[in-house]
Amino acid sequence: MLGTPARAVTVIRAAAAAAAAGAVITGCSSMQMGAAAIVGNQRISVAQLDSEVSALNKAYQPYSGTVTLSASDMPKDVLSWMIRFDVREDLARRAGITVTPSQAQQALSELYASASQQAAQSGAGKVSLTELAVANGLPPDLLGELGRYQAIELAYVEKENGGKLPASPPAVTAATTQFSKAECQVYKSVPVKVNPQYGTLNYSQQTVVAAPDTLSRAEGPASASAASGSSGGSGQAPSC
Repeated sequence: MLGTPARAVTVIRAAAAAAAAGAVITGCSSMQMGAAAIVGNQRISVAQLDSEVSALNKAYQPYSGTVTLSASDMPKDVLSWMIRFDVREDLARRAGITVTPSQAQQALSELYASASQQAAQSGAGKVSLTELAVANGLPPDLLGELGRYQAIELAYVEKENGGKLPASPPAVTAATTQFSKAECQVYKSVPVKVNPQYGTLNYSQQTVVAAPDTLSRAEGPASASAASGSSGGSGQAPSC
């Protein structure tokens, strides 16, 4: 789930783990005071988000020469991760999955090994786990949450596959599709409210993005595509 930082060029962002769905509510009146986002009954406060953004910015400074990370994007990047973590925890509760600290650490170690290999193959050289986190807009102090995030997916796949991870490519594809659908159902059923000050949630990418600019649209009725949005676009709910 960690993208590889491209030395002195740009950042390959972490891709979404699975297709997701849901209905976003971004009206100011529906947000609790001081909330950056609300996921079901879990509240992500503005204070929490600001603290994590500060942590990311501080961790970014030593890598500013090798990693491109926009200060204006940091709040959206961090909030995206915090929402993903809350939704994944909800999936675990629904599926009756528990993850131990050792499982989370093992999952994180395997994730780092895979990302490090990709970095080496892309010519980026040796990268630290902290640099990989920063390159993907993740505050390093949330790496433990990333380990849980990955471990929950592995535990779910094992549970649905008779207690073992699939080995053959067709089985892996089938398991990935099944997990994606399960997580999509969580996004679809759990109300996710994003404070419009930060943007809106693109469910297909599980990413907070800038809200569409409706003020500069040409006069006249909106087209059907603009009114409904493309499947999985900002604020849209793809079927699953």
